[in-house]
Amino acid sequence: MRRILFAEDDEGSRDRMETAVGDWNEAEKANGKEFAIEAVKSEAEVKSALESRRFDCALFDLRLPRGAGGKPSATVGNSLALATMRNRGVPVALVTANQAEVSDDLRGIELVRQFDKGDDNVYKTVIEWLGEQWAMMEVLAHAKAEIEASAADVFLKRLWPQWGQFAALNKVDGDQLSKMVARQYVSHMAELLGADGEGSILWHPFETYVKPAVYDKRAHTGDIFRFDDGVWIVLSPQCDMATGKIPNVLLCKISEGITDWEAHLEAVSGEASKNKKEAAGKFFASLINQNRGVSQHFLPPLPGEKKPLLVEFGQLQSMPIGDLQAALDKRLASLSAAFLSNLVQRFGAYISRAGQPNLDIAHFAS
Repeated sequence: MRRILFAEDDEGSRDRMETAVGDWNEAEKANGKEFAIEAVKSEAEVKSALESRRFDCALFDLRLPRGAGGKPSATVGNSLALATMRNRGVPVALVTANQAEVSDDLRGIELVRQFDKGDDNVYKTVIEWLGEQWAMMEVLAHAKAEIEASAADVFLKRLWPQWGQFAALNKVDGDQLSKMVARQYVSHMAELLGADGEGSILWHPFETYVKPAVYDKRAHTGDIFRFDDGVWIVLSPQCDMATGKIPNVLLCKISEGITDWEAHLEAVSGEASKNKKEAAGKFFASLINQNRGVSQHFLPPLPGEKKPLLVEFGQLQSMPIGDLQAALDKRLASLSAAFLSNLVQRFGAYISRAGQPNLDIAHFAS
């Protein structure tokens, strides 16, 4: 069962939504799908519901009163939709008789959809759209349960035993302490969920990248750009970029495509012979384990693309940091933190390697 928070101060509209949900539930009964509605009438009731209960999606009438008996305002619906999307990360539907009243901050966001209140079948259309998001809501619910279980493990094993030390910290106010503890939670949970061990799963190539980038207004180490002369990845340390200590940023060239990639991919996914499947397995294992030599680093295809990537450590360029900031529209994705450290480590090993004089092997026999 997936739960809908429904905010509407008009009783007739609430009844029509109840009917639409009932019809949808009956039609999807054989598929094991069911929506449950919690109806509220004002901004105050929405906030109270969100603070005390969990919802998988939300539907707001755009014009809502702030409290009981208050005057409905589009400002209320816009702010609630934006806050619910940002703070709860769930699909949000907005019903309005005047599309012009929808805030610009909400337009073009895939997670938010606007519907015409003048449409006789508006609530049927709304519930159909929410139904289309069912698979995503199902995955998110299970993911949040995994996160909560991991958070409980972190608290019991890592935070609670040292809580006295946290509480005794000098010159740290409540807000600072909350952020410190949140950071501890996130770092330990990422470590636990990403570690190999009992109950863990192998990483999907999709997880190699973050798209869109987390830092939407500034460049970051591991950002991948497509310029006129090809694809490049940022390798300058983030601390130097963030503080402005360096005027230029170091980028490394990325070549697209690897010989025999398609043939081995077909062998893995198709009806190939045992020998071809074994050869394909060795081919991909060699790439994943970075066995191509010290001057190259393998990366899977970018999301939505088919060609694998090779970071070429021997092909570098520098760019003024201001120019890179101005080119954020050319950023394709960012390398996720779990994969960035290995890239940086191997790049450091490449540029810091030291040779030695060549020995005459003939003298080994003398």
